[in-house]
Amino acid sequence: MYQYLMLLETEKEKEFFKKLYDLYSHEMYYVSYAILQNSSDAEDIVHDTFVTLTNHLSRMMNNPPHKNWNYILTIVKNKSYNLYKRRKREIGSERDVSERGDVFSEGMDVRMAKMEQKELFHTLLKKMRKPYQEVLILQYYHEMDVMEIAEILDKTPDNVRHISMRAKKKLQSMLEEYGFFE
Repeated sequence: MYQYLMLLETEKEKEFFKKLYDLYSHEMYYVSYAILQNSSDAEDIVHDTFVTLTNHLSRMMNNPPHKNWNYILTIVKNKSYNLYKRRKREIGSERDVSERGDVFSEGMDVRMAKMEQKELFHTLLKKMRKPYQEVLILQYYHEMDVMEIAEILDKTPDNVRHISMRAKKKLQSMLEEYGFFE
């Protein structure tokens, strides 16, 4: 914590920062760990978040605690998701390199159809309401279960299940409009 305090100028900022650190550092770690499932990555995210916060303390000092927590939570989630996506891309690119020999074993028309379906799915997902998007992305892209999604979105597991069910029905009806189902 002392390394962060050296970045601050006034005593008031230092006291406020100590208070934030004491109140939220553990919760920040748990949120990040829930997304990343890696202790050292979660610690790095908490560190990066605190460095970011040192630049915004003057704006936060007059806010109510719940507003500060929401702001901190947003930063932690975004940094965690960005790292998660970056790691997933790195793993995917390593896998792509190892599978390049098999690229031509699958017909060109099959690969094109898969690409078109994936592109259509992304387009339809963008047209959906925000809660539907969030749940489907966390469920299928990030492969999270209902409990993890509920914790991240601050909803009950039953609520997440209902949102997921409605989102899937909406997606199916949108696909029917495009002629994928009869």
